[in-house]
Amino acid sequence: MITNEEARTRILVVDDHDLMAEALRRALAVEPEFAVVGRAASVASAVEAALELRPHVVVMDFRLPDGTGADATALIKADCPEVEVVMLTGLSSGATLARALEAGCSGFVAKEGRFDELVETIRAVVRGEVRVPHGLVEDLARHLRPRAPSLGSDLTSREREVLALLASGRSTNQMVNELVVSVHTVRNHVRNILTKLQSNSRLEAVAVATRHGLIPTPSDTHPLVRS
Repeated sequence: MITNEEARTRILVVDDHDLMAEALRRALAVEPEFAVVGRAASVASAVEAALELRPHVVVMDFRLPDGTGADATALIKADCPEVEVVMLTGLSSGATLARALEAGCSGFVAKEGRFDELVETIRAVVRGEVRVPHGLVEDLARHLRPRAPSLGSDLTSREREVLALLASGRSTNQMVNELVVSVHTVRNHVRNILTKLQSNSRLEAVAVATRHGLIPTPSDTHPLVRS
């Protein structure tokens, strides 16, 4: 039997500012479906905590004393690929954010944004949705590392359909219902899409697909864009 504790989303908070980290911990702990399982203040401690605590989601600051949130994300994803990373950032540089994206970050939340945006982004990545701040996907796409022009040419028609649903902001369960297939089948399609688009997350796959013209730009497909 799955207990209430086991059903909650396990969250690790990574921020080197004690006041910010504690404020995040307290605020997230109020949400009944969240369980904040730990805090870390550096790249090294974040990797160690992720390995020990096995969170579902890491809420990651970008600037850390011994590196960046992108560095920490890459190391965590190498050992715990199932962990989702939501990056907190006040940086506007597409190139800088693209580094985090290519490291495996699943979502971004602006530090100057509202707290409910963070809560909704955590919920979204757990559901398998692609969710980004307004206007960010196209900026990220412009700064991604170069890939072969033929990238994505081997996507099957079903994989292209799943990719379009990802870009429109559909969750895993919504795709299951729309395609009338199992969760396992949807996850297999997503895994194949990530491999073929050389991506580490659903968000990166959508950004890559946007850059290569495999899907309409986010401005044409409003659902995944959040203001």
